[in-house]
This record gives sequence, structure tokens and C-alpha cells, in this order.
Amino acid sequence: MMSLFSDRYKISLILASIFIVGIGASLYSIYSLPSGLQLASGYESEFTNVYLTIGGTLLLGALALLYALRYKKEVVVFRDRALESSITQQESDQAGKSTISLESIIQTLSQTNGQDTQQLALHAICRQIEAGQGALYRVVESDNKRKVELKAGYALSIGESTVINYEFGEGIIGQSAASGNTLYIDDVPEGYVKIVSGLGSASPKYLLIVPVKVQNQVLGIIEVASFTSISEDQRKFVEEAAQLLADKISTKA
Repeated sequence: MMSLFSDRYKISLILASIFIVGIGASLYSIYSLPSGLQLASGYESEFTNVYLTIGGTLLLGALALLYALRYKKEVVVFRDRALESSITQQESDQAGKSTISLESIIQTLSQTNGQDTQQLALHAICRQIEAGQGALYRVVESDNKRKVELKAGYALSIGESTVINYEFGEGIIGQSAASGNTLYIDDVPEGYVKIVSGLGSASPKYLLIVPVKVQNQVLGIIEVASFTSISEDQRKFVEEAAQLLADKISTKA
């Protein structure tokens, strides 16, 4: 019963129906009065019911029309917003689908070996999704501890001799390495990552962390930073590229 009255469309229909029935009741009350009845003393009570019926009917009719018009306006606004959101999402998805391809990754992996393979593959991935910055970490063992260590970079503002590593479970890089799961952050804290160019530096808002693994064995981590949202298709592309790189690394090993 409560669900019926929570539906605005049904409520407007009910009120409109009552309005129509009320009109019929009003007409019946008027025409059922005695034929010789006049507005004389003693007959006022006969007209009281008529006035109440007519007044109540008109009030219900006004409420029904007002409610129906208001609901119609809300539906139109909601549909317009839903349509606009759907179009925006479709355009974003189509843009992501039309600009990415694994062909460049496959070609790079087939033509290179060693350290160049990691560097060139990372560059190809970042260019495909128009990322602002990227990093590739490889799993190493030191003092009986598993770590991921930076081996290749794209647009990184660090020196060649700089060593960056994370233990498994340390930070978001270490978390991805420990769990073997992809992590996507759409609200990167200010200053967490800096992309530096000749025109200055800025912090990206989106971060994608993808493990490079064969089955359940993590061989490395790909980190991608971007100023624009990374679509579902782009994330899937990076995961597929990471799998191709993992196959290359495991075969070489």
C-alpha cells in the first residue's frame, strides 16, 4: 500500500480520478434536489452539502492538476540529465576504444630484448593512453625481503642513479605487488606525484597501478599517472599490455 502512494505518477492518476468522480457527485447532488426547492428559510442545510461537495471537488482537482504538472516537469528534467550523462559516457568510451591498440606493444616486445624491452614497452603504453608519467618496477630480493625496484620510467623527473624501491605491502605500489591486484585512484593527493616539464610542474589526479604477473607470480608493477580520467577500456588495455610484458619477461628468464 505504501509503495502505491510513494509513486508520484500513480498518486496523480488517483487524484485525477477522484476529481472526475467528484464532478459526477456534484452534478448528482444538484439535480437530485427537490424541484420546488428555493433558497428560503429552513432549506439552508440542503445547500450546505452541495457547496461542500463542489468546493472539495474543485480543491482536489486543483491539487491533482498541480501535482501532475510538477511531476511532468521533474520527469523531463531527469530524463534530460540522464540522456546527457549517457551521451557523455558513450563519447568517453568511444574515444578510449578508438585510440588504443595492443599492436604497438606486440611489435615492441617482438623486436627488442633486455632493458630496452621494459623501457620501450612502458613508453608505448603511456603514449597509447596519453599518460603524463609512467614507471615500471621489477621484483628483486634483498636481505630476504621481496621488493619492487624502479627499472624504467616515462617522463620521470629523477636522476639515472636514483634508486626507488618498495617492500611488498609498502605504499600503494607494494600493496599491488603483495595482492597482485590492479589499483585505480581517481583522487590522487596533491603533491603525491609531480609531472615536470620545461613549463613547470603539476600534480596529476589519476593513478593506475597494474601488476605484471604470470598466473599468481608478480614479476613487476606498472604505474601510470594521468591528468584525465583513465577509462575502463584504457585500464583493460594496460592490464593486457602488462600480461604481454610478463610473458616476455618470464620467457627470457
